[in-house]
Amino acid sequence: MKISKIEVQKRNKNRCSIYIDGEFKVGLARELVLKYDLHEGNRITPEELKNILYNAEKSKIRERAFKILRHRERSSRELKERLLRIGFDEMLVEEVIKEFVDDKTIDDERFARAFVNDYTKLKPKGNRFIFRELLKRGISRETITSLVNARNEKVLIEAFINKKLTHLNQKVPEERRKLIRRLLHHGFSIDNIYDVLNERR
Repeated sequence: MKISKIEVQKRNKNRCSIYIDGEFKVGLARELVLKYDLHEGNRITPEELKNILYNAEKSKIRERAFKILRHRERSSRELKERLLRIGFDEMLVEEVIKEFVDDKTIDDERFARAFVNDYTKLKPKGNRFIFRELLKRGISRETITSLVNARNEKVLIEAFINKKLTHLNQKVPEERRKLIRRLLHHGFSIDNIYDVLNERR
């Protein structure tokens, strides 16, 4: 087999179209064209082509993964699920995820700390909410427990009531029930809710 033409793509100047024996075979990032020292007229074996295609697909997955991470940090499970939904090969996705974990591009513990920080300082939510959401994102129970135990949920409940629920009078049974429902809806634990309300009497 022979590379008959290498053409820079019109829509993306960072990619090239590779033609083999007169037929379009694959679009490659220019860095891969340079990496494999591809030139028009070069002979290429089926094995070499297979290796190039494998690395080209991996490069495409990495590119898309970086685009996804540009918006916000993700857990390794979140990123994997997103890439699989796009339709990438699972084995290659797992390889890319492993590389990202190894070089700290993604870090589940760092992600979990940032998540807890957001839902403590910016938009306070309870421990139940945090536990449920981080489990869904593939964070270990051990990590979540450690982060949740470091929070003072009672202080957060007290602050939430003072900021958003002062119109509800807990001495009126119906309003007390409404107050409890609102706190439960925001993921606060029932024991801490009752403790705070009893202390406020």
